[in-house]
Amino acid sequence: MNGKGLVVVIILFLMQISGFSIMAHETGTSMPGLGENWLYVGGSGPGNFSTIQDAIDAANPGDTVFVFDDSSPYHEILLVHTSLSLIGEKKETTIIDALNTSDIVNITADNVTIRGFTLQNSNESGVIINSDNNIITENIFLSTCYGVRTGRVSPLTGLRNNTMSNNLVDSCGVGMFLWCGWDTTITGNVFTQCGEAIWLIMSLNTNISLNIITENFNGIWIMIDYHTIVYRNNISFNSRFGLYSSGTNADKILQNNFIGNNQSAVSSQWFIPEIKFWKELGLPLFRRNIWRANYWDEPRLIPYMIPGILLKNRFHFDWFPAQEPYEIPER
Repeated sequence: MNGKGLVVVIILFLMQISGFSIMAHETGTSMPGLGENWLYVGGSGPGNFSTIQDAIDAANPGDTVFVFDDSSPYHEILLVHTSLSLIGEKKETTIIDALNTSDIVNITADNVTIRGFTLQNSNESGVIINSDNNIITENIFLSTCYGVRTGRVSPLTGLRNNTMSNNLVDSCGVGMFLWCGWDTTITGNVFTQCGEAIWLIMSLNTNISLNIITENFNGIWIMIDYHTIVYRNNISFNSRFGLYSSGTNADKILQNNFIGNNQSAVSSQWFIPEIKFWKELGLPLFRRNIWRANYWDEPRLIPYMIPGILLKNRFHFDWFPAQEPYEIPER
């Protein structure tokens, strides 16, 4: 076969694969060779499920539940008790509406991915996490009490290695709330019109980076935590505090933009309940917090002071403030 004929054969083969992929997407046919099973909700496939929970209940560990948007909005309360991926066809149009009742998605299994949904109208949470190693990405949270929150667990165990990335959180009481979250990543999200955008209590090793946190009541609220890294966030036009830190240890607040907040940042350190917490976990006591190279509304030639709220003499300094804002893309 000459070179030209080989090219034609390859093109025809790729067209055949592409055509099969499109057919499978529209009808809900499982595609061979992907390793694990795909289960479909909505769509026109003869074996597709009519409810998301039925598909979750039928799934095995490692399966993917794909939800078409043609039956949206789905009025369901979901319990994810199997390690799986739950994927919406398109986040703007694949809507799960709780009608102001309970948590919309309750994750009790480890290794779950939630992607591609609008989760709206809950007097509890869009997603509540009660397990480890989960990914919540590319979703819209709208008008929920909490966008994403962790369940209440012992500070000695924590909920570990959960990631929330590239979500839009709009008009929620609290955008993301971590109670005893360990090794959590919050990155690339947009928070707006929330009471608190991000709220941490007794959490360890949290990474908060590359988020847009704008026009909320409070931006980031950190209490009794250990080693939180707040890096390259755009924290702007929040009507009370951009960042509030209380009873924290070994935190690093680096290269953020603080622009147009009523008060850019406060550091209120008491060290009474937090000492017990740190000692129980065997953590070093009194590791200092570091504020460095943040942009504070305007270029500054002298160090910027981050005051305490009650004891004004307990404060921190950003010794080397940035002279211009950082470019932090909105994803």
